[in-house]
Amino acid sequence: MLGATLPQNVVVIDADHEARQRLVTELRDRGYGAAGAATGLAGVEQALEEACDVVVMVLPLSDMAPDQFVAMINAVGDHPVIAVLSDGGSVVPVLDAGADDAVACRTSVAEVDARIRAVLRRFRPRTAMGPVRIGELLVDPETREARLGEDSVDLSRKEFDLLYALARQPGRVVSKRELMAEVWDQPYGGPDKTVDVHLSWLRRKLGESAAEPRYLRTVRGVGIKLVTPEA
Repeated sequence: MLGATLPQNVVVIDADHEARQRLVTELRDRGYGAAGAATGLAGVEQALEEACDVVVMVLPLSDMAPDQFVAMINAVGDHPVIAVLSDGGSVVPVLDAGADDAVACRTSVAEVDARIRAVLRRFRPRTAMGPVRIGELLVDPETREARLGEDSVDLSRKEFDLLYALARQPGRVVSKRELMAEVWDQPYGGPDKTVDVHLSWLRRKLGESAAEPRYLRTVRGVGIKLVTPEA
């Protein structure tokens, strides 16, 4: 039974009309305010109209690549995206494209429902906490903004989630497995490359590199910690 902390509105994007209508109906039966869209662009418009809490994106989309859709939906709001791979395949490229969760194939509404609730559990507690300041770096989970001194740092959803996961534990070494569990919802770990790539992007946006770190310090064989540059 849905509680007050669960999302009210879900937008389902699926080029397959019958499958889309079936999932929308089943989600409504479970208490969600669900709406459907046939294309990525229509899904963005629907998300704005419905003030949606979560987007379920069934791949492949008919009009754009997953990373294009995620960039577009992130530009207009703060909507977690769950990807469903209709034809199977690896979920890694979809997660790397910015999806907050992914299902490897079409599955039952019960699993989609569980994924929606899991995404909201991860998403909402983070936004309920206050901003964190480390040196000149300010990370605000309520507005999902990061600032370095007077300058805003333009971060993707996953880059922000990664930064905040480290900022919540300043000075503590966080393992890649912990980051995969918190940021990518993979409690049993995953490819280190996923974390490494996002750390590389994050470092670049913070004006540093692995060779010349400032805020992000690698402890070889253990993990990553976020510190003040003076440390």
